[in-house]
Amino acid sequence: MTKVSVIIPTAKRPKLLRRALDSAFAQTMHDIEVIVVVDGPNEETLAMLGGEQDCRLRILHNPSSIGPGAARNAGAAIARGQWLAFLDDDDEWMPRKLEVQLAVGERNPNALITCRCQVITPRGTFVWPRRIYDGSMPIDEYAFDRRSIWRGDSYLATPTFFLRKDVFMRSRFGTTSQHEDTTLLLRVTKEQGGKIIMLPDVLVVIHAEQSGGLSQGSNFAWREVLGWADGMGALLTRRAYSGLCLVTLASQAKVHSDYAAIPVLWKLSWQKGAPTPMQILVFSAFWLVPMGPRRALRAFVLRWSKPHSA
Repeated sequence: MTKVSVIIPTAKRPKLLRRALDSAFAQTMHDIEVIVVVDGPNEETLAMLGGEQDCRLRILHNPSSIGPGAARNAGAAIARGQWLAFLDDDDEWMPRKLEVQLAVGERNPNALITCRCQVITPRGTFVWPRRIYDGSMPIDEYAFDRRSIWRGDSYLATPTFFLRKDVFMRSRFGTTSQHEDTTLLLRVTKEQGGKIIMLPDVLVVIHAEQSGGLSQGSNFAWREVLGWADGMGALLTRRAYSGLCLVTLASQAKVHSDYAAIPVLWKLSWQKGAPTPMQILVFSAFWLVPMGPRRALRAFVLRWSKPHSA
């Protein structure tokens, strides 16, 4: 039986996919298979994959796009490995990523193993998260209840995820267009009773500079995200809900000059959430302090904290 199945969904980015594939095949752990899920019509990608000589490659082609969450689920469903690891087509792994995570996973079979990342952005390269998740709070509060005014304090990236296939198949990624990865984390921890173990090792490289940064980009739709949050029901704590409104969504609304979001997010954060002083401070900073001064202050602070941020 194959030890680890690597799932890579892709959509019309063959050159970036090539890098991701190379990093998977270069792992120090060799007992793997790599399942590339080609999501939708993509002749150039299929041609590139057709020339791949490594026999560990498997290809699953969806004739029409089903989205990243559903594509990952489809790849996992045909996986032969005892363990699953997920990689995005525009990111890459350090050579020992699977070896290190498997060693921890075999001692913690019900856990989802994650790690820290080297995040390359247009403004610099950082090591995120600065605050490693230690299990002392629900995973949704770690993700959405920011404890710092600086981005990268908490960070969970799908290419870091590593878990047993049987644990995954009882949980799975969400299939909506929003937060499909957070859905998996909530299901693993709050429905299946599993835990999240974050390693301090930097094992993944996130190339945010090639995907327009770490925002939700032109697909940002805060009403859809609120719909996702409401659909999670009791799996999302009130504190996490208000953090999602006042920090995550408010910052994106500011980037897109979506001023209609301000009163709605503020109102919902109190109706359905439990705002903290830090959440209110971050929300106020987004909307009251111009981008220029905020970036200058952030650059100054990061310059004096390089061991923690770059």
